[in-house]
Formats: sequence, structure tokens, C-alpha cells
Amino acid sequence: MESPTSLQPGERVSKVRFFIELVRGLASAGRPVDADGMPVLADVWRRGSLLYQVEGDSMAPTLNDGDRVYVDPSDLDLREGRVYVLEIPGDGHTIKRVRRLDDGELWLVSDNPKYRPWRPSEMRVIGRVYYHDPLGGKL
Repeated sequence: MESPTSLQPGERVSKVRFFIELVRGLASAGRPVDADGMPVLADVWRRGSLLYQVEGDSMAPTLNDGDRVYVDPSDLDLREGRVYVLEIPGDGHTIKRVRRLDDGELWLVSDNPKYRPWRPSEMRVIGRVYYHDPLGGKL
């Protein structure tokens, strides 16, 4: 059996730059994550960004359990169709898409159709998800 590090004839290797960044928390249950750090893609990472790990299936198939999302905490204005990490008092952090529904109001919507749209009475926008790193991918 061939070693997984060996290349086949004609295959090329490209460099991937990364560094270690702290995970700020899980993005659906809000439980804190040990501050061990996690590799992030240096070419994608923006200064001041936050790193969250997705927990649960409410945003599947777009985001899956264990995926990582890079969040821009300076982008706080909710816009139709974009994905945000939000803090809901009493419920912790959640990651949802923002949609304008029939009533004309902005709602928090899961990409997984088995979950209903949600309009919490209070919430704080943590930031907009600008990059998604799938579990087992990229690094």
C-alpha cells in the first residue's frame, strides 16, 4: 500500500499558508470552546475576525456540524440573504441566514427546512460570516 504522502506521476503540490487562531465559541449552542487554537487559512483571515465552530444541523447543507466559520465583527448591519452569528439572551450564540418574509420583517432562517424561521425579541449581532471552512476540508 502506498503512503498517503507520496505523489503520483504528474501530480503537483501547492503551498497552503495557515496560522493558529483561537476559536471564540460554538455557533449554535453557545458553549465556550477550549482556547487551544485552531489553524486558519492565512490568505482568507482578516485582522480582527472571529472564528466559530458550527454545532448542529440547522444550517445544513450550507454549514455542517464541525465546520468553521470566519466572522467579520465590523459587519453588523443585517442584510437580506447573508449569514450572521448572533447572540440571543438566554440561548447563547446562533448562526442564521437573514430573510425578509411575507410580513416585510427580517427573520432568522435556517437553511435546513426542518427548522422554522425565528424572530427573537432580543439579539446582538456578533458579525457576518464571510468564509466557511468545511470539516475535513482545506487544511
